[in-house]
Amino acid sequence: MNKTLFILIGLKGSGKTHIGSLIQRKLGIQFFRVEDVWLELKEEKFSEEYIRKGFSLVAEKIDEKFKEANRLVIESTAAHQEFHNLLARLKDKYEVKLIKIMAPPDLCLKRTKTRVQSIHIPVSDDRVEVINRKAFSVNLPFDLVIENEKGTDKEIVGNFSSLL
Repeated sequence: MNKTLFILIGLKGSGKTHIGSLIQRKLGIQFFRVEDVWLELKEEKFSEEYIRKGFSLVAEKIDEKFKEANRLVIESTAAHQEFHNLLARLKDKYEVKLIKIMAPPDLCLKRTKTRVQSIHIPVSDDRVEVINRKAFSVNLPFDLVIENEKGTDKEIVGNFSSLL
């Protein structure tokens, strides 16, 4: 049986974690918070070595998760080149579905300021804006676009279900 990886891609604060959790609750597809891997690394600096180490660990964890599941949802801003290297490796192993999560940048920044900080990578507002500018320009062949400003949870799940 093919293993399918759904990748929610969007700005920091666009609602990727909310949607991933929603998909897990409503459709029973495991959501793996990639951000947890970065929090485990506990490094202060965002060096290139840190980034490579993080993406390598993410790949290992995804492979582990797929030992017990046929479908998995993860999230990313896709703002760093290493993501694209990871994506190429994942496409060699799994069927990959890319889902763009849309929300206005000002709303995303507001959300990052008001969310539970202990479960997210601590970054300054300036850094969020830099990451989000890069993430905004990501151009990939998306299989689905979800507008997270307007849609209800039921509509989001319904749209996601079209990929199953």
